[in-house]
Amino acid sequence: MNNPIIPFYKQVNEFIVKAKDCYLYDARGKQYLDFESGDWAANLGHSRDEICCVIKKQVDELVHDGLRFRNKESEELSVRLLEKLSLKNGKSVFVNSGSEAVNLGITLAKNLTGRKKILKMDCSFLSSYGHGQITPNNDFLVNIPMNRSDLLSQIDLAEIAAFVFEPGNAWGLIKFPVPEFIDAVTFAVKRAGGLLMANEVTTGFGRTGKWFGHQYYNYSPDIVSTGKALGNGYPVSCVSVNEEVAELFEQNHFRYAQSHQNDPLGCAVGIEVIKVFEKTGLVQQSFEKGNYFTEKLEDIQKKHSEKFKEVRARGLMIALELDTRVRSENIYSQLLDDGIIVGVKENVLRFMPPLTISKSQIDKLINALDRNLGIIK
Repeated sequence: MNNPIIPFYKQVNEFIVKAKDCYLYDARGKQYLDFESGDWAANLGHSRDEICCVIKKQVDELVHDGLRFRNKESEELSVRLLEKLSLKNGKSVFVNSGSEAVNLGITLAKNLTGRKKILKMDCSFLSSYGHGQITPNNDFLVNIPMNRSDLLSQIDLAEIAAFVFEPGNAWGLIKFPVPEFIDAVTFAVKRAGGLLMANEVTTGFGRTGKWFGHQYYNYSPDIVSTGKALGNGYPVSCVSVNEEVAELFEQNHFRYAQSHQNDPLGCAVGIEVIKVFEKTGLVQQSFEKGNYFTEKLEDIQKKHSEKFKEVRARGLMIALELDTRVRSENIYSQLLDDGIIVGVKENVLRFMPPLTISKSQIDKLINALDRNLGIIK
């Protein structure tokens, strides 16, 4: 059958028909152990029972209500999320995708400061469109190489509306800046009157072993964008702001209309996601399992040292960078044949499984990786 889907992204020629916890199942019944959490979104595992129950219940009550009405779901989720973000007396708005949440956060920063440019690390991915899109035509995107605070003096920070900090994804390669660099950028941007924004779309909700990735730094954002794991695969995202930005917005109000803004269904899912995290302790488990996973990778690194370059990890956000002589695509394909899904980009294998992953499932990946590294030249 001819695929009727526009091929923006290369797809495996299999139909996925079911997903549960850490596994996907194709139409032929093959089981895949998913170390990508879908698109890094199913932090609580695919088709989590509590989330499915909330969706079914909310569908029967209220899915969508329109922009001019309040609903209890969006307001409760805002209170819960602001508490986790330590944004006392702040406010939130809920939209659909991570890209939209990042763009809306940047729109806020630009409107409230009256400035047109934003600053980001050169290896950060902000969004697939709009203000944060990486394209030669985006004249308002200013890049600074990661960990090169010495280059701050070459940037006119008086033009910068906000520094948009993505604390880990680094365009799918998983890189973490050193704290001293973030301290220097933070001080310089705030001194110049700019705002601080955190892009937590990928790094939020326990992925790094903390609730949010920026919590590894002395970084107090004015604006935070979240998504992906907020809905555990259901499309809901958020922009949250601190009290100062909320007050500034009241003085410099502008409209932003989107058809599914603050939809009760997505917000009900988000409430349940936070509840599940609170009752299961999965944030701490992510930290502990990440340490176990990293130690296992370092063990096989010693065995295949000529094929490894580096292991980078925080919680269950882990990258294995291979020597350039090793084709990562080959190892990816072999693992897929073994029923294991990992991420691959350039010469990096990426591991971002559901936080419910077990040590025995990690061991299965480690054993398969060890075996395939021994086969592939």
